[in-house]
Amino acid sequence: MSLARRPGHRIPLALGGLVLGLGLLPLSGALVAGAGPSGASEAAGPPPVASEGIRPLPEVQRAAAPDAPNVVLITTDDQRLDDLRHMPQTRKLLGQQGAVFKDMVSPHPLCCPARAEILSGQYAQNNGVLSNGGEWGGYMALREPDNTLQRWVYEAGYHTAMIGKFINYWFPDSQPVPLGWEWFDASARNSFGYYDFDMFTNGERTRYDDGEAYSTTYTTNRTVQLVEDWSAGRDPLRDGKPGEDKPFFIWTSYYAPHGECGEGSCKVGPAPEARYRDLYPDAKPPSFASSAYDARLDDPNPHLKGKRVLDRARMTQFHRQRIQSLRSVDDGVARIVQALRETGELDDTLVVFTSDNGYLLGEHRYLGKTLAYEEALRVPLLVRGPGIAPRTKVEEPVTTVDLAPTIVDLTAAVPGRTLDGRSLLAAARQEGPRLRADTVLVQAGARSAKDGTGPWMFRGVRTDRYTLTKWVKRSGRLHIDLFDRRRDPDQVDNLAGSRAYRPVRRELKKRLRSLVGCVGSDCFREFGPVPDPKRR
Repeated sequence: MSLARRPGHRIPLALGGLVLGLGLLPLSGALVAGAGPSGASEAAGPPPVASEGIRPLPEVQRAAAPDAPNVVLITTDDQRLDDLRHMPQTRKLLGQQGAVFKDMVSPHPLCCPARAEILSGQYAQNNGVLSNGGEWGGYMALREPDNTLQRWVYEAGYHTAMIGKFINYWFPDSQPVPLGWEWFDASARNSFGYYDFDMFTNGERTRYDDGEAYSTTYTTNRTVQLVEDWSAGRDPLRDGKPGEDKPFFIWTSYYAPHGECGEGSCKVGPAPEARYRDLYPDAKPPSFASSAYDARLDDPNPHLKGKRVLDRARMTQFHRQRIQSLRSVDDGVARIVQALRETGELDDTLVVFTSDNGYLLGEHRYLGKTLAYEEALRVPLLVRGPGIAPRTKVEEPVTTVDLAPTIVDLTAAVPGRTLDGRSLLAAARQEGPRLRADTVLVQAGARSAKDGTGPWMFRGVRTDRYTLTKWVKRSGRLHIDLFDRRRDPDQVDNLAGSRAYRPVRRELKKRLRSLVGCVGSDCFREFGPVPDPKRR
């Protein structure tokens, strides 16, 4: 096997006439569980990418404060809030030792738009990413991709690393690495995988398909390696030789529990790690306890029209595969926390755990995300770090858009955009006034003009009690959903046409008009109480 194809090694790349000699990585044999010299396929993978795949770092970097904390952002893919019950180590190490945000919302519940929110700190109307692909989505739609979180944090004096699933339709052979990632180790295919995946590691593309390498373990191992190297002042880009002593920001992005993708669909269950394939033999999907699983709506939104009840046996198997795959993530979180503890960095590191979006398991006769139902909108958010007391609970609604402002606040970075979110640090530390914002903008974009709806599938608002969404039908007419979640937590009774709820509908539509074009602090306003429905 050539040096260029060995797992954990890179090849020299030509960059603007300059040849960068990139050395071997330390701990290369430990990057993938069970992967020795044959951990990557020599023949199956495509050749290493061309020189445009890697770029110099920004020239300007100021020194971070001597006591600047580290940040490790850990994300999963398609994890529902109630999936967290199957991650005992994560709940113990992060939730019990830090803050649990009880009402964390992914306001644009789809992979690519949610990740664009993480990178930009902006809603889709401002960052440009409305869908996973097509005319209004994918990495191609992200405005100013070099003016995002990793660059701001790097310029604040930090090491920066991205490991795992990045953002849909970023391809190393057609797009450069976004400016500001010192270490970039991302999935090189539009869809990640579990036992068959490609990684683009600082300029080299490597295929892992021997049946031994497992992508969740790979992501964990690489994270642990960087924690160990950077905390010891070693430079992983130079064979572990002495490097700069700086704090670090690592985005550890797991693919689980996302389904396997193939034949145009990602609705095949994830591939659990071998040791967990027989776990939870009696587990039932939480959706079976919801009246929404079998409900037939009299006037469904355009996305649900004509849907049939989904097969319970298939749904049970799908659910078990999801929670089995999350046990490997749970192990990964524990290993990352242990690495931080052993290197003496744990007390000086903000560890954030969340998911890009939730997932419906047959509720409303739907398998997937995107829709403005609680199962898709609500995700876990656990935060452990300096100044955060154990077992802290935050009740106010927060969103994915708040993650970048929080990291900017902690690292003293200077954002290059107007941020639509707000820092959650004070809330996590129980300092200062409560978080303002009683109404969250929720939305989803269309994939293509062929959908006949324009760029948006729906736009709406969510309060502590109500969810209202406005849909554009192919006919051009509007469809409105209004749910009173206090009286109807399963969201099966559409009250948009109810006379008793006219005051509610009128107020929520007014708030929606105020938020659809919001920028900056206008996106987290406090509107006050919603009028009560009239007595029937």
